[in-house]
Amino acid sequence: MREDSIISALVGLAGACGSNPKTADTDQVVMEALAAPLLHPEWDSDALSQVVQGIHAEKNAVSPGCAHCAAPCGNTSDYDMRRLEGAPEEIRTLKRRLLAALQRVAAQHEEPPADMEFFYKALAYVGYDVEEAPLLALVEQAEDMERNTSRHPI
Repeated sequence: MREDSIISALVGLAGACGSNPKTADTDQVVMEALAAPLLHPEWDSDALSQVVQGIHAEKNAVSPGCAHCAAPCGNTSDYDMRRLEGAPEEIRTLKRRLLAALQRVAAQHEEPPADMEFFYKALAYVGYDVEEAPLLALVEQAEDMERNTSRHPI
C-alpha cells in the first residue's frame, strides 16, 4: 500500500513516545501523517517520502539519542511492514482495519483529539505480535471513535 512507509515510521515514533515525552508538535505530526494518504491521494512517492522524513525528524526530537545509538534496541525503529504481510490472515486483517480507522479519524480532525494516547497505543500494537482479542478491542474502539467524530466522514 502506498501509505506503508508512513505507517512504518509512525510505529517507530509511537515507540519513541512510549519512553520519552512528546514535543508540542508530536500529536499534530501523527495526525497529519495518518491523514495524508486520504486527504492527498494525488501525492506522489516524493511527497509521501517528505511525510516520512517529517515523522523521522519528530522521532529524533522526541528521542534524540536514538538517532545515533551505538546499540539500538529496536523500540524506536521503523516497523518492517513485511512482518504485517507475513502475519496470520486474521491478525493482518485486524491490523489493516485498525490502521484504516485511525487514518479516517485523523482525516476528520483539524486538531488532534483529546484522546491522542489511543493513537499511540494503537500504532504500537501494529508493531507488536499480539493475539486477536486485544487487537479486535482496539479495532472496535477506533471504529467507534470514527462513528462518533464531529466532522462528516470522508
